[in-house]
Amino acid sequence: MIDTPDDLLLLEAEHLARDLLLDADNSQRAVASLFNGWGPVIRASSDYAPQAVTPFSQVLEICRGMRRDARDWIGPGAPDPRLNRIRELSEDVASAPQAAPDLPRRQNAVLQTCYLTTHAVAGTISRYAAELRQDESTRPRGLLIAALGSRVQSAEQILDAQLTDRSAVTGPSVAPAQALGAAVAGWDRALHDALVDQTPDPRVLLVSANVSLGLLRRTAELASLAVANGDMDSFHVHARLLPTLRPVTDSWERARDTWRALAPMTTGIPHPVAVAAHALHQALHSPELDTGCDTRHALRLAVLATVEAAHLQVQATRRSDLRGIASGVSALTQAVFDQVPGARSLDLWRQLERLDGPALISIPAPVRTEMLRQAAGTLAAATMAASASHSLVEAEVRKVRPTHGVTPPESEVYRRTHIGPRPYSPTGW
Repeated sequence: MIDTPDDLLLLEAEHLARDLLLDADNSQRAVASLFNGWGPVIRASSDYAPQAVTPFSQVLEICRGMRRDARDWIGPGAPDPRLNRIRELSEDVASAPQAAPDLPRRQNAVLQTCYLTTHAVAGTISRYAAELRQDESTRPRGLLIAALGSRVQSAEQILDAQLTDRSAVTGPSVAPAQALGAAVAGWDRALHDALVDQTPDPRVLLVSANVSLGLLRRTAELASLAVANGDMDSFHVHARLLPTLRPVTDSWERARDTWRALAPMTTGIPHPVAVAAHALHQALHSPELDTGCDTRHALRLAVLATVEAAHLQVQATRRSDLRGIASGVSALTQAVFDQVPGARSLDLWRQLERLDGPALISIPAPVRTEMLRQAAGTLAAATMAASASHSLVEAEVRKVRPTHGVTPPESEVYRRTHIGPRPYSPTGW
């Protein structure tokens, strides 16, 4: 419904976003142009929401976490003119006085535009990475860019989760679920502050693994309780959700053991990280938290946050300045060389067993390679769990927007232009 000039601006922005989807240019310049224009669009759109923690909070953190890697792997490029125009339209709408009854509907229109834009950017990056992987000489770079595409897909899933949330249209969610969503966003911001463009701290990564385990286990617990209460279908939980939560939990437990071995036994965890983790723990275990649709939407955002935590873990493991305490490095080195038949290189590291204390030392390349393989496995498992987390809200979506008795259009145009939630697949699958 078009009532005001602001509605026309939002409609123009949505048409520009759909135009991006029809553009199949997968050149390096086009990819860089889209990526460099995407972040400002999200930032401008976030100004439209008056809350301190908006649906865009986690997406903005993903943009920040990718900026350095995108500059190194994709390259520079001027923002796409269409994205510049979408940004300008979003800024114009955000600066105009809003009528309270129409605010949720217009916020939903802004979300839809951002979803379409993010969908276009993710698809372009993924296609460009696929082309690079076909040539052996550019395959390594293609794999790195594919990882960037996976992170943009994470942002797409977060926006999709918000679009399927009834409170985005009907009003704010109940207080406990709202507090959980705010705590997830706060934790995401604190984790990025501690790890993005910083020397990796094993203590922060240890806390990250513990928090991810807590989120996944609580999600499994509340999903099972929702089945018992009749709020969710048993098939969705037991056949789709829980089978993906088990392997990612096991993977995060192995990651936690690794970071515990490398982290010095001190209390030097950054204060913002500790505060955010504590606030998230309290919100997650609030006695007022029920199994209703608002809570399940917040839990889906929590599961998606573990995917970004896994990306940050991979990012930290790749860095050459990652260090750990000597005893932990020695133990991990022994474990790695024990897997290599006939290896005798462990003799070079026996002296480390006599060292201990908070001093950090470099980690041997073979150990970092094994850690990176483990981190990539955690990321793949987290991505599969994020895909299955859509079942947390799927049953509720069917109740809100019933389709029985409604005959969908059969035209070719409809089939080609329909944009819906996409399967969330690991990089390279």
